[in-house]
Amino acid sequence: MSRLDVPGTFNFREVAPGRVQAGSLFRSDALDRLGEPGRRAVVQLDLRVIIDLRSDLDLQLGGRDDLDGIDAEYVRHPILSAGMNLDPESLDLRRIYRGILTDHGDELALAMHAVAQATGPALVHCTAGKDRTGLVVALTLDAVGVDRETILEDYALTTANLAGAWSDGIFAKLRGYGVEVTDPLTEVMAKAPPAVLRDTFAWLESAHGDVRSYLASIGVDDVAIEALRRKLLVS
Repeated sequence: MSRLDVPGTFNFREVAPGRVQAGSLFRSDALDRLGEPGRRAVVQLDLRVIIDLRSDLDLQLGGRDDLDGIDAEYVRHPILSAGMNLDPESLDLRRIYRGILTDHGDELALAMHAVAQATGPALVHCTAGKDRTGLVVALTLDAVGVDRETILEDYALTTANLAGAWSDGIFAKLRGYGVEVTDPLTEVMAKAPPAVLRDTFAWLESAHGDVRSYLASIGVDDVAIEALRRKLLVS
């Protein structure tokens, strides 16, 4: 099942079921629309930490997470993604990912450490649960030895989850601001093409030798990776 029934969300799901220990790691879009039914569903997951990767701008536009009654530690490690730059000439998901990996290594590392140190289930989310969340999850899975095809499959599930109501809503808002909804904009805002993540891994390996070397450079050492492995991998 690619999506959990958590009212107020569109892209809430377990990470890589079958490869990751059941109930240990979740990913989602923003939690600002949960309401009472959504909060009840989240409580059932017994989350110990909620890791919010949204920027201050995201919070201004979307609102803070609706977490009343949810007994989980809430931490923010803000990452500025595409921001408000919707210039068609610069819209490129691969470029955005390289920018995040280059400019926000500290935040990516802090998010991974928060997952490793959680005393129970962890949730990572941003606005759509697609790019910033996608990179944290992909790096985490790769670090603990999950195969690339599984990582790409987990990433790609977002496209179907954001199709329909979520995409219709965001594009209606953009059109209201006079923004033309082009194919590049659609990809950046609402799609998770496996080829983009595959190319991002290739770029990371070209620039740093391998993913483990990149992680070491941002402060995710062997101790942290071993903690992630013990927490996440199916025995």
